[in-house]
Amino acid sequence: MMSTGSATSFDHATFSFDPLSAAVRANPYPYYQYLREHSPVHFVPTLNAYAISRYEDVRNVLSNHAQFSSDPLIRIAFGEFNPAGDARYVLASDPPHHTRLRALVNKALSNRYLTEIRSEIEHTVRGLLQDLPHQREFDFIEQFSSPLPVKIVGEFLGIESARTADFRRWSNSITAGGNAELLTEDQRQQIRSDAREFREYFLARIADARNHPRPNLIGALVAAEEQGQKLSADEVLAMCVLLLIAGNETTTTMLANALICMRDFPAVAAEVRSDRSLIPNFIEESLRYSSPIQLLFRRATSDTVIAGIPIAKDQIVMPIYGSANRDGTMFENPDVMNLHRPDVRKHVAFGWGIHMCVGRALASLEGDIALNALFDRFSKIEITSPTIEWVDAFYLRGPKNLRVICS
Repeated sequence: MMSTGSATSFDHATFSFDPLSAAVRANPYPYYQYLREHSPVHFVPTLNAYAISRYEDVRNVLSNHAQFSSDPLIRIAFGEFNPAGDARYVLASDPPHHTRLRALVNKALSNRYLTEIRSEIEHTVRGLLQDLPHQREFDFIEQFSSPLPVKIVGEFLGIESARTADFRRWSNSITAGGNAELLTEDQRQQIRSDAREFREYFLARIADARNHPRPNLIGALVAAEEQGQKLSADEVLAMCVLLLIAGNETTTTMLANALICMRDFPAVAAEVRSDRSLIPNFIEESLRYSSPIQLLFRRATSDTVIAGIPIAKDQIVMPIYGSANRDGTMFENPDVMNLHRPDVRKHVAFGWGIHMCVGRALASLEGDIALNALFDRFSKIEITSPTIEWVDAFYLRGPKNLRVICS
């Protein structure tokens, strides 16, 4: 089982929490436990933000969009490397703009669409599985968990699956852009180049969709009108950026983290293999236990108080999803995986409130199909990576690569 450390090992006088630090990124959970127990609203100087760590407080912040605006989210997460800098993102908008943008994408990601796309996901999974070797080491992320969502979202958007490697590179670069102070000048130049390529590619696709309408999401967004308003090219671009990056990062990390969970909890792995009806619960529990998105940001729209700590108007708060999901006041024995939790769907791995991830149902469907297919093909999946190197983006948690041998 993965060690989660102990909050009692910290000295109160010298405790420091910085999500950008190597120590926190290596294993944030002891830090989260200390925060929940001793400093549930904790100022983080490097991010000029208050870390919110308890489940109740995190959910209250996420639910109260009038008091806590989402408008700083993309600015902090992407830094200067935002490919759609002139547009509102649905994830970083408040009503009424959020209502308009969300209504448009909800139409595209309907239950009917998910039913229709199921066979496409199954076909994509089968194709990827055919290329996975038996009893030979390979990178699970590079060869399976990353191309799967990129191909699915690519089909959804109407973009070429042949450019999967480019999409993955653009996504990784832009999410790493939030770590600006840790980047070298060469890294900055590469991210700028990737963001520029990302922007140019999608603006060309959007222009083509205006001239030659096709039955895909870009075409639907270009043609869509909600309450008499159409989306601008940059608003469509922002939607594409968000869907590609969020769809890629969430599903890629969800599947990789699920394998790590099975390694660390072999009894759970055996249970879910023997009873496939538990796969949806396993996906939810692995999302709770090892949240792909660890934290995001909100801005206080007026003076307020959280857990007795005054928060001034315009101050940035940082709800920590990964901490809320390990809060023992909400989840019994939170550092242990349990496929039979009655409250597992109350995790906040996909957010909460009006900004609940629009692709949650799609990601869960991809996970269900992928795990069933992996269990059908392989009786054993062994992680061979001696250590896990985590992704660069401080607000995400997933392995950069994951070497495995399957048999």
